[in-house]
Amino acid sequence: MGNLCRSPLAAALFHARVPAGRCMIVSSGLAAQPGRTIDPRAAAVLGAHGLRPLEPAARAFDPASVGQDDLVLAMQQRHLQALRALLPSARPRMHLLGRWTPSQEIDDPIAGTQDDFERTFALIERCVSEWCAHDRRLSA
Repeated sequence: MGNLCRSPLAAALFHARVPAGRCMIVSSGLAAQPGRTIDPRAAAVLGAHGLRPLEPAARAFDPASVGQDDLVLAMQQRHLQALRALLPSARPRMHLLGRWTPSQEIDDPIAGTQDDFERTFALIERCVSEWCAHDRRLSA
């Protein structure tokens, strides 16, 4: 919810996969503290994979910024429920990032080790690949 770990990883991975100009990718969190920088362990994982964060600092989710065609992805069911309550009109376009994985939810590695961040990155990378394969807005 803080927009410091998982969402920045996902945004960087989508940015690397989605053809330029195809869509705008934004990372935000329901309980983000705007201005806080990405967790250093998340930044290290991105750097190790030749990526960097799209945003220099956390950004709070703004329901007014969600357009009619926007896809909104959440990491956990509780996030998805909160998003749907905030913006019921966008409910059909709100999903879990891990929709095609067995557990569907992506746990927050914030209290974990660098290895936990690597595992989270690998899971998110698989999820991004699945989304790119299933959603024509995200593919070439």
